[in-house]
Amino acid sequence: MSRSLTALDARASLPSGSVPASLPRRRYRPELHGLRGLAIAGVVLFHLLGEGRVSGGIDIFLAISGFLFTAMLLREAGTTGRIDLIRYLARLARRILAPAALVIAVTTLAGLLLLPLTQHAQLLTEARASLLYFENFELIRSQLAYEAAGAETSPFQHFWSLSVQGQFYLIWPAVALLAVWLARRTRFSPAVTMATLIGVLMVASFTAALVVQQQDQAEAYLQTQTRIWELGFGGLLALLGTRLVLPARLRTLAGWLGLALVISCGLVLDGAALFPGPWALWPLAGMALILASAAPDDPDQDQARGGTAAALLARTPFTRLGDIAYGLFLWHWPLLIFTLEFRDATALAPEDAALVLAASLLLGWLTFRFIEQPLARAPRSTEGRGRTAGIVTLALAAATMVIGGVATTTYVQMTTAPQEDGMAMAGVDRTLYPGADIIHADDSARDVEFYPELSGISRRVPEYARTDCHQPTGDQPGSGEVLVCEDAAEPEDPSKTIMLAGGSHAGHWHNAWIILAEKHNWEVLVSTKGGCVFRANDPAEPTTCDEWNDDFPEMLAEREPDLVVTPGTAIPQEHGDEEIHDGAPERWEEITDAGSDLLLLRGTPRTEENIPNCLAEGGDELTCAPDFGKYAHTDPLSEIDLPENTYSLDLTEHFCPEQQCSAIIGNVLVYRDSHHLTNEYVETMVPHLERALQESVPELFATHAS
Repeated sequence: MSRSLTALDARASLPSGSVPASLPRRRYRPELHGLRGLAIAGVVLFHLLGEGRVSGGIDIFLAISGFLFTAMLLREAGTTGRIDLIRYLARLARRILAPAALVIAVTTLAGLLLLPLTQHAQLLTEARASLLYFENFELIRSQLAYEAAGAETSPFQHFWSLSVQGQFYLIWPAVALLAVWLARRTRFSPAVTMATLIGVLMVASFTAALVVQQQDQAEAYLQTQTRIWELGFGGLLALLGTRLVLPARLRTLAGWLGLALVISCGLVLDGAALFPGPWALWPLAGMALILASAAPDDPDQDQARGGTAAALLARTPFTRLGDIAYGLFLWHWPLLIFTLEFRDATALAPEDAALVLAASLLLGWLTFRFIEQPLARAPRSTEGRGRTAGIVTLALAAATMVIGGVATTTYVQMTTAPQEDGMAMAGVDRTLYPGADIIHADDSARDVEFYPELSGISRRVPEYARTDCHQPTGDQPGSGEVLVCEDAAEPEDPSKTIMLAGGSHAGHWHNAWIILAEKHNWEVLVSTKGGCVFRANDPAEPTTCDEWNDDFPEMLAEREPDLVVTPGTAIPQEHGDEEIHDGAPERWEEITDAGSDLLLLRGTPRTEENIPNCLAEGGDELTCAPDFGKYAHTDPLSEIDLPENTYSLDLTEHFCPEQQCSAIIGNVLVYRDSHHLTNEYVETMVPHLERALQESVPELFATHAS
């Protein structure tokens, strides 16, 4: 056949031959290889010792990827008019996917052995996301921020940048082919056309970085859209080719200045708070100056450049680091996380940092020597043999993906599937698992394991929280709009309409109100925004929570619920005592002025440590429990004048009986994290909640007039 059916084509047929002069020429850049090693070494050292600061090495790493792949793809597309997709993917599989798959497999097995049972579901989810190159979006989804490693940080978190890189590898061939296609139909060269397309993408990406940074810095740091401009920056450097060379008298100064920018970046800038915005140009400018300081493609000049930064980076220590950089990067993060887990620490001691660094270097070298080199040297003199090697690698990777996906899906379904009737305690023997109703427990209940099991407990959220009617934590665009989750089992003619409102501590009571609603013919609505409580706005730091609070009364006037239920006090998670938020009484008055009655619940306990993790690591119901001492001696709600038609309930005795909080009560797990109640325990609270409501809000149970 005259054309490969597996190739991506820029046009029907193009002659092949030597690389046109306008295309970037293939040239080994030892200083670029050394810079890659230096950049990754900086990433590793700052992760080990930087206390949450970032080195700028990831930004250089992405730009180098843009440099290499832009040149490679445009040479192939510009010379032949097509890109051989199978060969391209096989190359990626051999050089990138195979080492990553090994590290993912080892990290997953180690995580299942070392991490608490409560973290296994998320571990498997992120293993699959890393293998499929969307870990950055998984981290955004699960609201993980890229920050200093802690005992609960994911061992796959560093795969966010590899995911950005992998997504770039999939879209960049299309950009190269489009550039060649446009060049054939205009008077511009493929290089100029490609540079123009890259410039457009860079402007769009840089704009996205600026906008998203204003809304959510952690999300901006992880997004592919905000990082494309850095990859494009490297691509533009590649297209400049031999023109990116300074006059001889300026090269030495420029090279050392560039190296100084690269090395100083993490020491001078808080990259975690500033990148990928304009300040990311600091390390990228350093890279550009180093490349511009290198001598032109002239052997005589290469020999005479001994005093330059480029010559330094081209020497053995840095190029050896460049050889093992990929493996070093892959291994260092899980080793760091597992060491912190083993030490039960939040930061590495110097001796542990040295051990992690030594182990990472060794594993990086072993990966390079026995994985990367053999695959890179796979027979390619015969095209078919080379393709076969690549296809085998792809097949193995695909099989791993399928197995991983099935395993993850099965695991999550096994550990988080709801009961058939949708209630968490359906079918559970309440004499063995009385929960808050422990006074009625059978004696045999003392010898059983608590319920539910810890596996996947963090995913067992109230059903409304899985829908798009719940506003998330943070300042994402649109998250200040007041939404309402409707009652899926709304009665035809409800006697009362109840609305749970405010933050997630209103919503975690949802299951109890659903059960009461079925019994008393009520309708239950939910209107919440994560982390948002009724309080005064802070003009110095406006948030979408302020917007949500300001607009809540308008929604309330439209929906006219009979009763709004929200927490009245808050127990601090770290230091401090129980309090009523500033401006809360004024917000409460806005609710009653809108025509609804208001029920304030005294806050439920909080603790700094994740309670299920504490139990999984061998703690008991008392050592893992919140501190009762954070409660005020008297319920603060009983000491202030509440707005008219406002009621309050104090259910503290059911979480901290005899002034001793407990993580497990009546063999039922009370918390699904550090402060949210489990659906299971909330359901055991139903009779106690109902009795308290009958005493405090008797109007709620008034006979419905037909």
